[in-house]
Amino acid sequence: MREVVVTGMGAVTPFGFGVDVLWKALLSGENAIRYLDSRIYQGDIVKIGAPLPELDFRHSFIHEDYFEMVKNEDNNLRLFFLAVLEAIGKSGIDPRNLNDTGRIGVFIADRYNSPIQYLDDFAPLLLKAKDDKNQINEKVFFSLLGNYNQLKHYRNYNTSESINHFVSRFYNIEGPQLSIGTACASSNTAIGEAVHKIINNKLDMAIVGGAYNLDLSAMIGFSRIEALTTNPDPDTACRPFDLNRNGFVMGAGCGILVLESLESAKNRKCDILAKVLGFGSYTDAYRSTDPDPTATAATMSIQSALKMAKVDISEIDYINAHGTSTKMNDYTETIAIKNVFGEYAKKIPVSSTKSMIGHSIMAAAAIEAIICIKSIQDNVIHPTRNYKQMDLNMDLDYVPNELREAKVRKALSNSFGFGGINTSVVFSSVS
Repeated sequence: MREVVVTGMGAVTPFGFGVDVLWKALLSGENAIRYLDSRIYQGDIVKIGAPLPELDFRHSFIHEDYFEMVKNEDNNLRLFFLAVLEAIGKSGIDPRNLNDTGRIGVFIADRYNSPIQYLDDFAPLLLKAKDDKNQINEKVFFSLLGNYNQLKHYRNYNTSESINHFVSRFYNIEGPQLSIGTACASSNTAIGEAVHKIINNKLDMAIVGGAYNLDLSAMIGFSRIEALTTNPDPDTACRPFDLNRNGFVMGAGCGILVLESLESAKNRKCDILAKVLGFGSYTDAYRSTDPDPTATAATMSIQSALKMAKVDISEIDYINAHGTSTKMNDYTETIAIKNVFGEYAKKIPVSSTKSMIGHSIMAAAAIEAIICIKSIQDNVIHPTRNYKQMDLNMDLDYVPNELREAKVRKALSNSFGFGGINTSVVFSSVS
């Protein structure tokens, strides 16, 4: 069976551009969640989130044709594509110089095929439509929405191309594309699909990951089903596994990995960052808005990933948790970990990246995969921010508030999608 390795990583997150910027901020326990300022719409959405910052495009690996290609694209694609450029640059390959581009796949989860426009597009119109009672006047809003002169610079997301197609067009990649839609598990699913295709010799390489930016519709929807936190303080709102957690905080970002066969990487004599040993995915078949309290499918996903990886439970040195900060998710994830690892579960460090950057939905799993790999490379585990008070039903080692130096040879990354899709991936060191 062919082995799968990671040769490139790239990230754009609320902390800024680049994997190193993200990693340094996480180890320092910094918080990227903040007030959303003019994006506040009272009564409909929470006032906090983890949006993308303004980014500096001056980087040595950003070639001139990038600016030419993206000059007419929306800002989200311009920002997300920076993560692709970083990952491709790290991998040491330019797909345009390959003769057999049909052996490269592009599997990036995004929202570009959705009719939903991003919050940035709607915000100015909603602000203009507010009346003297600070409420949205629907007639005014729809009048503005239908005015072409007012909206001529906004894009139609029904016809906008996906990131997958843009990447393929930019690099002239003729292999398969797949836009994954498994909610919060999407970019883990993308990793899994690519792994299986590389193992089965359908591909030699794949550009995988996920991208997501804050959008108004999702924020309203999640808030109305009471999935988002009601804590208005950005400093303390996101508190995974803590007794006082009461919902997640939405974030934005893009995480990209370059996966390829070990044979391909050795032939190219490139740096190998980590191995991908196993992937598992099972579905709750329970309720669309709640995880199964028995954690049956989540348990099976972890077990499946470990079985494919041929890894004993005692070999897992770190778990990057889905860790959303909702009552049920954190509880059921803890149950799943204990179901699989038994008493050893209490010896495994478990931390939540979302405690500092919020939940970037379709991008979350890819970003957290990158974090697992950085933990393996540096033998450091980032903390779970805001863990203050123990929930008596949850007694694992959640690495509270301070980083921890530890030997990390193999790491497990969990991502459980809204609607019941559970995924787990096992990463390992190269040696």
